[in-house]
Amino acid sequence: MKKSMLTLTMSLLTVIVALAQNNPEEAAVRACLQEYMSGDGYRMEKAFHPSATMKYIDAQSGEFKDVPIAEFIARVKANTNKSERKIEIVSVNIEGNAASGKIRIETGTVIMYDYMNMLKIDGEWKIVSKIFSRQNK
Repeated sequence: MKKSMLTLTMSLLTVIVALAQNNPEEAAVRACLQEYMSGDGYRMEKAFHPSATMKYIDAQSGEFKDVPIAEFIARVKANTNKSERKIEIVSVNIEGNAASGKIRIETGTVIMYDYMNMLKIDGEWKIVSKIFSRQNK
């Protein structure tokens, strides 16, 4: 029984990966998300539309924050303390010229989920808004 379940699971994973590889739009969306996930401010800048925003609830104050993406990218570029982290794309959804991506980031002290809303603008996928959730371990 265990062997059958394992075989079925592996078969399904193979089909899912194959379908993703055959969808050029999904590949392009994932490539945009990878630029963001690089952690390099200059690469991240390419992933975002210039008027993109980042919205979140501040973990300490509980306040709603709305940050222009240029401000966020400037902070990333200035940060010289790059911590170890595990980062993965959890899901991608595409409908026409709109897409969303969910990313999980884990460091030694926190787990974050980034939710990216994307649009295909002039033939390129760009992140137009980011919201996130952060939980301390």
